[in-house]
Amino acid sequence: MTTSGARIGAGALFVAAVTAGAAVAVARPASRETHRAASTSAWPRLATAGPFLLESIRDKVDGRWDAAWRSLYPRQRLVVSRIEFVRCESATPFPAPLDSMRVVRVRRAPVRVPGLARPVAGVAVTVHVELAWYGPRDPITLAPTFHLVPVQGHWTWLLSAERYRLYLLDGCSALPAA
Repeated sequence: MTTSGARIGAGALFVAAVTAGAAVAVARPASRETHRAASTSAWPRLATAGPFLLESIRDKVDGRWDAAWRSLYPRQRLVVSRIEFVRCESATPFPAPLDSMRVVRVRRAPVRVPGLARPVAGVAVTVHVELAWYGPRDPITLAPTFHLVPVQGHWTWLLSAERYRLYLLDGCSALPAA
């Protein structure tokens, strides 16, 4: 594999790992009322979305999976227990060290939540991420956009649609070997 191909692969793995957060072994269906019951009209301040996302990414990069699970969207916590989440995520390390990250943009946006039929109100947060690769002269630079949803006055993060489906099916056993 070429150096640029390896860099793209590591960057894609980082984004997948950050958005995924966990693997699920046991799926329990949630009712259509789950989002409504957990949501509130009181939004957290928009200015707090970026710092929340950075903290969430840092929790995952540093292996604080228990903290990451607690800030996961409640509807998605119904498909994975905290114990299973921590066990599965601890088995999937990040492919490259995180050098730096900063918020580039935060905006209100409709958010498609895996597991729900309709988009919900939320925010899109774009971050600039640099991963270490072969020294400081060759960092991997990414600018992914993540989505957050307010619940009871605070932000929550989401599993990607692909990972959500994967977790509903097989959990940790469906994850590639590290």
